[in-house]
Amino acid sequence: MIRIATSRSTLKGVRCFSTVSLRLNAKEVGKPPRLPEVKTEPLVPTPPSITPIETKVVPPPPPPPKVKKTKRFSLFGFLFKTSLLAVIVYGGTMYLATKNDDVMDFVVDHEIPYHEEAIDFIENGSYDDLKELWYTIKGKFTDVKLPSKGDIEQFTSDLEHKGEDFIKETRKKITGSVDERKGTDLTPVEQLQKPVEVESITRDVARLPLIELKSDVDSSVDNSVKQTISSLNDLIQSIDASSLSKTNSGLVKLIDSNINQLANKLNVLTKEFDNELQNKLKVSQTELLSSFTKKELELTENLIYQFNQEKTQLEKRLNQRLEHEINAAREAISQAANNAVSMVRIEQTKNFEALVTERINEEREGRLANLEKLNDKINELEKFAESFERQIANNHKRNLIQQSVNKLKLLLLTPPEASDKPKSIEPYVKALKEVSTDDEVLNLALKDLDILLAKESTHSLLTNAQLLTRWEQLEPDLRSSSLLPPNAGLLGHLSSVIFSKLLLPVKGVKEDGKDIESVIGRVESSLARGQLDIAVEEATNLKGWSRKLANDWVLQARKRLEVEFLLNLIETESRLL
Repeated sequence: MIRIATSRSTLKGVRCFSTVSLRLNAKEVGKPPRLPEVKTEPLVPTPPSITPIETKVVPPPPPPPKVKKTKRFSLFGFLFKTSLLAVIVYGGTMYLATKNDDVMDFVVDHEIPYHEEAIDFIENGSYDDLKELWYTIKGKFTDVKLPSKGDIEQFTSDLEHKGEDFIKETRKKITGSVDERKGTDLTPVEQLQKPVEVESITRDVARLPLIELKSDVDSSVDNSVKQTISSLNDLIQSIDASSLSKTNSGLVKLIDSNINQLANKLNVLTKEFDNELQNKLKVSQTELLSSFTKKELELTENLIYQFNQEKTQLEKRLNQRLEHEINAAREAISQAANNAVSMVRIEQTKNFEALVTERINEEREGRLANLEKLNDKINELEKFAESFERQIANNHKRNLIQQSVNKLKLLLLTPPEASDKPKSIEPYVKALKEVSTDDEVLNLALKDLDILLAKESTHSLLTNAQLLTRWEQLEPDLRSSSLLPPNAGLLGHLSSVIFSKLLLPVKGVKEDGKDIESVIGRVESSLARGQLDIAVEEATNLKGWSRKLANDWVLQARKRLEVEFLLNLIETESRLL
């Protein structure tokens, strides 16, 4: 068996190894021998005369208690955890360095490896950069290629074709080492034992290899080079034929001329190549110098810009710190000065108070002996003056309230003439509110009065005489509605109108009467006597259609009654001030 190892290096510098094993003159191995078949006989049942042996079933022993496996130390896990912790700490430190200046100073002072690249990646990196880095790392691992199955099969087929030649060469090498020992090298015993050999003389004519161009180079080679190669091949063939004739001299001259032409072309090409190379080197040198100068200028500008930014930031920080310290010192100095001044003032006031008390005591003992009595009399006079002034103010307010209430009463109670224009009552209510006091009863009464008379005028609020005339106008309707049956139709309404004309009016007042004529008589007598509250009470006790017909009249009468009640309340409360 021959095992051949081949190595292949890629462009990335990764070397791949592949091994192929080849067995020469392999022996044919037959199939494995068959095993003899074992005939299984059927089980013979026990006869009934033989009693079977009783077997006791022994229960299996209980399983041993499970022993907790102690966790073994794993070097791979320890290295993985430590590396992960180190990566997290390193990345967190670099991220904090971008956010905090103290951490940045710590990183720069201790010169942590790769801190500049890491900080630059954190500040200026993006998702595309991470993606590109991942593809580059992935490409480095995927560039390592193992030989495919086709390559291995091709290699084994080449070895099979070359196997016989390889065996012959090995035999020659093995026999050659033995054949070299001839003549005197062999011992007498070996010479006697050596059989007689008959050598066959053969003439092997070695032919010189011809010059051939590769297929990929043939299209790009010059014609002069091809002519030179063909002439050289002719010369080689003539040398192989061992026919030295006159044509060989012509071939030699032709080859010489072709070689001279090639040498001249080669010199011309080398000169042109050198000139072009020099020109390109000059151009590239100028471009590189210009690019280097541009980059240098950009770097210097960036450095100057960064330096100015850092300088301005440091100046701002120092100025802020100085301002803070100056303000703190100024506040401390001003506070100390204020404290000193306040202490001096306190001492001066204490001294002044002591001096004043001494002088007052001296004067009190002398000319100002009756000063306390005089002070008491003055306090009494002040109290009397304040009470007198308060009484005068209350009397003035009382007079104003009574005047405004009298104006309102005069305006509301006197019946307006037809020729008079309607006047708004709101200005009189505002005047009454302006002179109101802090009395809660007055304020509540004025508030309710303002709500009642907000949109009223002298013509909209009805007097007692107007209410009486409206009640007289309602009497026929009330009489007819009292005769209506429940759920009356058109015929019921017509009959009620006809029968109401036949009713005779009742004279006098029946206090216990509940018919419509008694109610009408009581309301008329109450309105004639000026008892509006009794008339409203009688009207509200009506029921059915008569109550609905009298609803507007009841609302107007109630409004009148509420206004009179509020005015009387304001007048009586103002007298109690």
